[in-house]
Amino acid sequence: MVRTMSQNRAKVGLRQLFPDGDYYVVADDQELVDYAIELGARAIHLDQAAELPDGIGTAVFLRNTLVTRDIRRTFRKSRSFVIPISSFDSGMEVAKYTMRLVLLTDYEKACDYNRYWAKSVAEQPGDLIFYSDDMHLRCTLSEKLNANAWLDAAIDPGKWVSVGSYTEFSITAPSSKDWLGAFVLNGTLVAQGSLVAQDARADETGVARIREAWKVRDELVANAPITVELHEGRATSIRAGGHDFTDAVREVTNPDYNLHTLELGLGTNMSLLPHVDWRHNSQLNEGAGTVHLGFGEGMTGAHMDFVVADCSHKFEQTGKEVN
Repeated sequence: MVRTMSQNRAKVGLRQLFPDGDYYVVADDQELVDYAIELGARAIHLDQAAELPDGIGTAVFLRNTLVTRDIRRTFRKSRSFVIPISSFDSGMEVAKYTMRLVLLTDYEKACDYNRYWAKSVAEQPGDLIFYSDDMHLRCTLSEKLNANAWLDAAIDPGKWVSVGSYTEFSITAPSSKDWLGAFVLNGTLVAQGSLVAQDARADETGVARIREAWKVRDELVANAPITVELHEGRATSIRAGGHDFTDAVREVTNPDYNLHTLELGLGTNMSLLPHVDWRHNSQLNEGAGTVHLGFGEGMTGAHMDFVVADCSHKFEQTGKEVN
């Protein structure tokens, strides 16, 4: 039987998610459980999770399986925070790296950023511009779009919250039938990182493309920075280290989308930047940069992100800047 005890630790990291009562790291891999204990967390294997009392906080690290209904049912009465490592890279080095960054994250600060973006996107007129010495990306946002983000750090009983809901403000199309309807992007993006993600609903063709996407991603990151040219929402050129990856990325993200951007991600976990290693295909890298663009949906092909480590932003009307 799993025993619980009080945890008197500073309210940082996971304690920000579970400010009252007990919490555990739960992992589906014993080596990862042991590593969590080494890092100072109380941890158990997923096989023991059903023994936990109702209402307990759980940080669920899934290295060996994608999220399933049975797993969600196991935690239906918990305060659950899920980190789907296997959706990105299930290698042990990446799994441990992801766990370290999860424990280093300031979730309250990330929620502050999420609230900032929710207010700004709703109220600021004009286009959203991201810029630096070598990039300028203009984002024209639609009035009809979906935005996913968690605005308050604490997780209530019965809730299941993914790490991405804290660490990025994700803007997508209003529906799968209107996947061009959320925003129009024009200009140049210069990325330091790239990620490949798989949806649990990926079909056979999608899985084959995702496997190829891992190889493409490794080459891109090895040759970074990655320059993406965009016109009317579509990537017209993706280059790194003097090599052209445009056709390769089009194929692995499903050529039916023809490199139209499906996600505009605004990073809200930028305090992690000193700890980021762009070589890793870890979800925690996604929200550590200022902005990222996503191509493909992870089912019929890879969902592939390109992450800008650092740049400035502003809202701008034609001929006039908006502060």
